[in-house]
Amino acid sequence: MSENRLFPKSVDEVILEKVRFFFLPDRTAAFVKNLVEGKVSERSLICCNSGCDVCNETIYNCYVAVKKELDLQ
Repeated sequence: MSENRLFPKSVDEVILEKVRFFFLPDRTAAFVKNLVEGKVSERSLICCNSGCDVCNETIYNCYVAVKKELDLQ
């Protein structure tokens, strides 16, 4: 609780914070939440080097950062 908050950050707050940290569009927050909830397989997040607008590898790195902050293994 280093931010002097009464309550810890919500999952949605953590996800949006990390999405913005990785310079991803805010619209990817819903996708990252689906990853965290297990609705989408993280195996789908492999960079195919096709120059996507939003690279799967960046989304994966964001997802890992969210899991780390939420203490999910």
